[in-house]
Formats: sequence, structure tokens, C-alpha cells
Amino acid sequence: MKANRQRGGMGLAVAAFTVGATAGSIIALLFAPASGRMTRKRLTLEMQKLQRAGARRLGQTTKLLANKVGQAREAASEWVAEHVTNSKHLAHHRA
Repeated sequence: MKANRQRGGMGLAVAAFTVGATAGSIIALLFAPASGRMTRKRLTLEMQKLQRAGARRLGQTTKLLANKVGQAREAASEWVAEHVTNSKHLAHHRA
């Protein structure tokens, strides 16, 4: 129970840090000595970069999870085939 709270607290701390860093970056850009048009263009470009990076990371994570699911399915199938077949075989011999 305590470990779950610690992990939850760590997640909150990381989220708070991320939000703070993002807000600080946006404020820094807004108060930079560039024109409004240039600042908006920079913000747009940065958001597009973040969006591409997020989409790339999501794709990588999806592939990783699909691979792990396939491995788990294969291991479960092997376990079931080994244990269910053996238990049926043993039950048949005992009867």
C-alpha cells in the first residue's frame, strides 16, 4: 500500500515538474524580445515538434506493448498446452 502511494507521489511530482517546465518555457517565449508574429511562429513550431515526438513515442510504445502481448500469449499457450495436456493424461491413467 505504501509503495503504491510512493509511486503515485512520484508520478505527481513528475507531472508537476513537467507542467511547470512547460509553463515556464511558454512564458519565456512570450516575454522574449521577439515580435509577436515571430513568437507565435516559434510556439507553433515547438508544438508541432512536441506533437511529432509524442506520436513517435506512442507508436514505439504501441509496438512494444504488442510485442509483449504476443510473448505473453505464446507463454500462456505453452503453459496451458503443457499443464492441461499433462493433467488430462494423468487423470486418464489414474481412472
